[in-house]
Amino acid sequence: GARAARKRSARETYRSAAMDIDNFDPHIADPSSTVNMVLKKAKTNLGKRALMKKAPKLVETEGKMCVMLHGGKSSQVLKNLITDLSVLKKGECHKMTRKNDGIRPFEGGGETSLEFFAQKADAGAFVLGTHQKKRPDCLTVGRFFDYHLFDMVELLVRNYKPMDSFGSVGNAAVLGSKPCMVFLGDRFETEPALRMAKNVLMDIFRGKPATRINLKGVDRVIICTALEEAVMFRQCVIRYKKSGTRLPKVELEEMGPSFDFVVGRHQEPPPDVKKQAYAKAKIGKKVKNVEHDSLEGKVGRIYVEKQTGLEELAMMKMKGLKRERRQAAEEREAAKKAPKKSKADDDDGEDSD
Repeated sequence: GARAARKRSARETYRSAAMDIDNFDPHIADPSSTVNMVLKKAKTNLGKRALMKKAPKLVETEGKMCVMLHGGKSSQVLKNLITDLSVLKKGECHKMTRKNDGIRPFEGGGETSLEFFAQKADAGAFVLGTHQKKRPDCLTVGRFFDYHLFDMVELLVRNYKPMDSFGSVGNAAVLGSKPCMVFLGDRFETEPALRMAKNVLMDIFRGKPATRINLKGVDRVIICTALEEAVMFRQCVIRYKKSGTRLPKVELEEMGPSFDFVVGRHQEPPPDVKKQAYAKAKIGKKVKNVEHDSLEGKVGRIYVEKQTGLEELAMMKMKGLKRERRQAAEEREAAKKAPKKSKADDDDGEDSD
């Protein structure tokens, strides 16, 4: 009756929140948003709250929703891998099982369908599985900004082992929780493609931002090791054992999925869009000559006026310098008191020889 009518009205209001310039309401748009979104006026408070929650913000409080789908051709390895990745992103992913022939993100116009799915699912990242003769078992991961393709990188999958092959090891971890991520190897800092892959993978699997962490809640770790020929992706469950101290003994046991990958093509974001996407929120009032460094923390700069009259001050003199000056003065006095030889005496000495 009445409850069903209210739900139906809320659904209609939520669906009617489309782009419309004529019915623009400035009170719905988030003032802290960097994206100029024009939304249709909502009729109920529930619709307004839904639109405000969906609008982009400078400081995101929710995890990044991820779209996981397949291209025109896929393989059984990619199907199983995407299924395992969707389990890791439980609650923050939208998995699609059908094939999508028109999605070719590295070609011009091939990202239209992908951006449409991102807008429908309100997603900020995607995982695309494609299988071709030139690029077999290719997993493309990337991000969106304002529902437009931002950056992406290809991961060519090898040596895949599903989570089922590890038995019941993963039962100790709560799937969908916030994992700990470790990246080993200097290639993640020196190679642009691997640097982007690290950034995208961290953005996808980081989960919700947290200010405080309970040690018991950290129950799994994702480890990426960069070798010379490939990169190893491993996930382990964290087991806490008694150690006799306040800090427990930590043991790792592999739980899957496990695979190696080689980086293929990658696409950097445009500089102007990157500057807009990487904008940081202003925290508090700016203090003059005070900066915050990630290593040193709060750093301040002090300006001191030019000091005058320093040359007239009586500076402390070292004892070693005093002794050297005293010895030099004694040598000069001894040289003055010593008798001088005349030139005539020198000539007489030479004649006698």
